[in-house]
Amino acid sequence: MGEDILEFEAAKKEFAAEREAFNSEKKGLLWRVADSEDKLAKEKQFNANRQKDWEAAYEISNRDLKSARDEVVKLKAEKAKDSQEYERLAVAHKEKEAESQARIAALEKTVEEQSTQNKALKLLAKDLGADCKWLLARGIPLIVDRLVKSDELAKYMFELGGAAYDNGRKDGYGEGKVAPLAKDKDYQFELYKVDCIANYTAKRQEYEFLEFVIIKAIKKLIRKGIAVETLKKVLEDTDAETGAAGPSHQV
Repeated sequence: MGEDILEFEAAKKEFAAEREAFNSEKKGLLWRVADSEDKLAKEKQFNANRQKDWEAAYEISNRDLKSARDEVVKLKAEKAKDSQEYERLAVAHKEKEAESQARIAALEKTVEEQSTQNKALKLLAKDLGADCKWLLARGIPLIVDRLVKSDELAKYMFELGGAAYDNGRKDGYGEGKVAPLAKDKDYQFELYKVDCIANYTAKRQEYEFLEFVIIKAIKKLIRKGIAVETLKKVLEDTDAETGAAGPSHQV
């Protein structure tokens, strides 16, 4: 029991000492905090005074800067206006110059084309008489001879004759049949289901669209701008080779 009391008293004294030390340290901390707050207040006041000075200086500087900026904008606007006017005049001059050059080039081209055309017309007029005479005397007869003796026309005439023959046979069979006596049936005739009239009519109409190789070849020469002299050479040389006879030939 006595030992417990002694321990309690000792603990009590130790706690009192610690509390005294804590209070002493607390006072020191409070003093340091007060000192820091005082320094902070002075620093804030100093900064506030400096900020006022800065704001005043900034206002003056900003006013001067705005004046300078306005002057720069004014000068830039004047420069842009002058540049636009210069560019407009330069473009107008360039367009006028290009227009003049284009007109000169067009006139020169027209003169050159007219000169070339005149030369061509002179040559054409010179050769036209001889070419016309040859076409009438030799060219057209040679072409007609080729057409008359061509394989295309021979084939067509053969097919046309066959169609006419079949048509006549069928009509004759229909008119002269003696089916009641011989007891023949129409379907036993090989042309029973063939529309011979339509075939013959179609074959006759086919002549309008008949194409000749010689005509195609002449058209090809014409599209290529080949002169009558070349056509003359082709027709007469081929005529000499075939002896003025034979089918339509490829040119």
